[in-house]
Amino acid sequence: MTIGPKKILRALFRVFLGLIVILVGYLVVLTCMVVWAFEAKLKRWPTFVYCAPFTLRIGDDIEAVGLFERLKRSGYVQSSELIPAPGEWMLAGSTLRVCFTSCPLAGQGIVSGPVEVGLDWKTVQSIKLLRSQDEVNRIVIEPELLDVLPAEGSSRDLCRPLPLKEIKPLLVDAIIQTEDPLFFGHSGVDMGSMVEALKANYKAGRYVQGASTVTQQLIRMTLLEREKNLWRKINEIVLALLADTIYDKERILEAYLNRVYFGHWGAFSVNGVAEASRVFFGVDQSDLDPAQCALLAAIIRAPNVINPYRHPARAVSRRNMVLGLLFKSGRISREEYDIAIGRPARMRRWEGSPVRAPAFLASVKERIDRLVPDATSASKQYDVVTSLDPSIQEKANIILKRICKDATSAHLIFAAPDTGVIEALITPPSRGWSGDGGGFEAVAPLATIPVLSNAKQDSAPYSLGAPVFLPDDTARYITFRAAFLARRDYLLTRIIDAVGSARVQEVLAEFGVVAREGPSKSIIVESISPMRMAEIYAALATLGNAGVLHPRVKILGTGTVESPADRVRSSTSPAVLFLVNRLLKPVDAIALKEGRPDRSETVPSVFTAFDNGGIWSVAYRSDALCLIRIPATDMKPEQIESLVAGILPSPGPLAGRSGTPPEGIVTRKICAESGLLATSLCPKVLNEPFVKGTQPTEWCPLRHR
Repeated sequence: MTIGPKKILRALFRVFLGLIVILVGYLVVLTCMVVWAFEAKLKRWPTFVYCAPFTLRIGDDIEAVGLFERLKRSGYVQSSELIPAPGEWMLAGSTLRVCFTSCPLAGQGIVSGPVEVGLDWKTVQSIKLLRSQDEVNRIVIEPELLDVLPAEGSSRDLCRPLPLKEIKPLLVDAIIQTEDPLFFGHSGVDMGSMVEALKANYKAGRYVQGASTVTQQLIRMTLLEREKNLWRKINEIVLALLADTIYDKERILEAYLNRVYFGHWGAFSVNGVAEASRVFFGVDQSDLDPAQCALLAAIIRAPNVINPYRHPARAVSRRNMVLGLLFKSGRISREEYDIAIGRPARMRRWEGSPVRAPAFLASVKERIDRLVPDATSASKQYDVVTSLDPSIQEKANIILKRICKDATSAHLIFAAPDTGVIEALITPPSRGWSGDGGGFEAVAPLATIPVLSNAKQDSAPYSLGAPVFLPDDTARYITFRAAFLARRDYLLTRIIDAVGSARVQEVLAEFGVVAREGPSKSIIVESISPMRMAEIYAALATLGNAGVLHPRVKILGTGTVESPADRVRSSTSPAVLFLVNRLLKPVDAIALKEGRPDRSETVPSVFTAFDNGGIWSVAYRSDALCLIRIPATDMKPEQIESLVAGILPSPGPLAGRSGTPPEGIVTRKICAESGLLATSLCPKVLNEPFVKGTQPTEWCPLRHR
């Protein structure tokens, strides 16, 4: 059977038509990819999540506030120079100088540039801004970076958008001169350079020279895989030609300058000139000098090879080559060239150690999703400032490891009770111990409320200093406070007998605790989460007016979005809650000594309880609360309480709020042994508070030995 010419022509026509269709389809697909890249992917930006800003004030102890630890975590290093460079600090005698880096959080009052801090031993005596020579009382230091939430379809890059018109012209010129001198003259692909590169590579027998234009580099980093092969190169060329056809040069150049890779800073990739300038030199890109502009342009070709720390000679050589190109093209003067050539190639070295707070970060992500659902996919860049105190978080991590062997099974919550803002948070992974617990003992302080109040308008069954007789101690009475510390189980039984289990359950219910009566008038408390338990003690700390516990999330962008703070109020009298707080304070802290005032408002209330699942321990003042929930440990309760109380920072201006007696409280000097009004013979006297109408009226009859 013979095939006629017509059939051959028809077959060839069909093949040709098929190839045309395939080619058109190929071009349509690549065109859609280019449009998607420019109109969607290149408009998505990562979200930067920061810890809380730190404020250094006159009177602060630099060791107590952990100033050097904060600087180290942010990548600052010690310098021997009298005037440190950005990202460095030096200490000479009683003078501390820090050159703070440029902060991207505009409008937040954060300091930048050189600052001189005068010290008296470790205490801040003066703060001077060296640029303006202004003396100030405090400075707000740039918050530590907690994490970067990547844009949809991207990695965890340090990357910020910057309009082309705001990028330093000299930096733009340096990069174009180095990477693509004919950028404004070609159509996305420089055929002449490609031919020269092919010759050089063929002659060397290996890949020694590239010829990718700025457009090709942008396409490669945005749309293509890293694997090098002929098919990827063909796609790169076609995509670059399409991009140059669809978009103008300024749009392409802006996208490139905002996305080009400069290396790594710790665990993060540094992309774009805005972040590269701030991260590597500590200055805004508009303040870069010619040597810095040339060095940034020099390292783009091979950030890991042309690295001032690993290969200083290569970095200096290539930077000087870029400076030569800028001088020959008239972009810098002879004087600027000579000064820049003589400078060493320096970039900031990463020596930071970011704070570890996975549970807090997970909670923050949830709040961001609620406040700004499209944060990682919208064409906006967000900065999120949270309430995490990195020093407290790190201290909490260390202390938990000391308290229990399996720190990954522990819960720790540190918060400001008045506002409800969480400043440190540790919770176990999903596979770990649930941490839920309960038990009557864990909420025992609440059970004392009915017997410390005068709800019947006559007299309360007990006061803090009231004598309690223990059946196994016939020698003497002890006070209600001492009985709570020494024989809590017996005291709770006495309380239930005095007011009835129903009344105790009513009080617990007011604080959200679900309880029921058990055998022999006992009270059984249902499971309570650590967060709920922290809220219960926050209510005690604030005398019944606490904020709902939450991580504060302040989203900066086009308008500030901040999560609202809800409040929880208790109907229990503040006077009675004041007594409960005093009940949990160490007895010696409120003993009256000669010439020593009552400082109980600055001493935290502390409490530790056990249940079948583990241990609860809490320490709080009105301005700070720390609660932990841990599995069983060999440590003694007083050791645990000491460590938990040690997490609380020095008392702030709000610390006395729960220590100052509210309306309805009267104070009397009583004998610590009898619980009655003290005489001159009483060896230990307590300045004891009472709900008005419940204070003792009789004098101590004991003859003390």
